[in-house]
Amino acid sequence: MTLAELQQSQRAKISYLPDNLDLTAQLMEQGFSLKSEVFMAQKAPFNGPIAVRLHGTKVSIDANIAKQIGIELV
Repeated sequence: MTLAELQQSQRAKISYLPDNLDLTAQLMEQGFSLKSEVFMAQKAPFNGPIAVRLHGTKVSIDANIAKQIGIELV
């Protein structure tokens, strides 16, 4: 399952990050790391950005990037 598939108000833990090392480095700077807990805050319609709560902060990422982040429901 990927972060893009997470539904409103669901919680999950990150299980894998993208293969692209540059993208992974950018995500890690924003707080995305393996086993971090994320909470779906909002999804914009029409494949728009996704907002998640991560370490107490709301972070918005592109839906195409969210499709590359693996999660496991908690």
